[in-house]
Amino acid sequence: ESLDRGYYSLSHGMSCHCIDIDPHSGSKGGAYEDTSLVKRYVMSEEDYDKRNGTLRDWGRKQKEKDENFTLAKHAKEHRELMDAQRLGKLGLDLPKGFAYNDAGKVVRDEADVDDKENCKSNPNCCSDGDCEKEEHEYGPATVDDMAADMRCEVRPGERRGKVGFVGEVSELGSGGYWVGVIFDEPVGKTDGTVAKNGKRYFEAPGPQYGGFVRGTNVQVGDEFEERDIFDDSSDDDEDEL
Repeated sequence: ESLDRGYYSLSHGMSCHCIDIDPHSGSKGGAYEDTSLVKRYVMSEEDYDKRNGTLRDWGRKQKEKDENFTLAKHAKEHRELMDAQRLGKLGLDLPKGFAYNDAGKVVRDEADVDDKENCKSNPNCCSDGDCEKEEHEYGPATVDDMAADMRCEVRPGERRGKVGFVGEVSELGSGGYWVGVIFDEPVGKTDGTVAKNGKRYFEAPGPQYGGFVRGTNVQVGDEFEERDIFDDSSDDDEDEL
């Protein structure tokens, strides 16, 4: 206890381990490490309710703008948007009610929201299930302007290729119409066959040169010519399963 640290001739790189043998020491009892021993300040509900800039205050202001607003509803919608954006980043189908905007970003489809609101106020409107039966979310209208051998670009990722197939694929459980794309580069997930039973819908040059994509994620046109592989302007950083 009475010796200075210099007595032990410590040099660079050495570690010094000290053991506290004082039974009345504050550090030995955890006073400097155990945060549960520290008395915390707890704000009363009344004081918190008076504060500006809090989540409760923000929710209150949103409620003034929209009487149907609730924090629970906002949290649910935010979670749905995050899930949709994650699916979009992985190149998977977006859930109903979401779409890509002009910048290629996943956003909530305001037209779909408006349709739901109008449906609520219309007693003659069909239920969600009946509406889906009348017109599938990915019906023939989503592939109207597409045909085999057309040049195309697939979102996300700006992946280019040509159309190899347009139509329904019964093996894919979600139904509706699909576009079979033959990619210029190995950025797909199939060779034109369906994994479920091996049925071939189009010919791709390799196991990763084809993909079944929703028409809403495909643009067709002669401007989507094959890229020069040495062109640094292409986007190679998109995630893909």
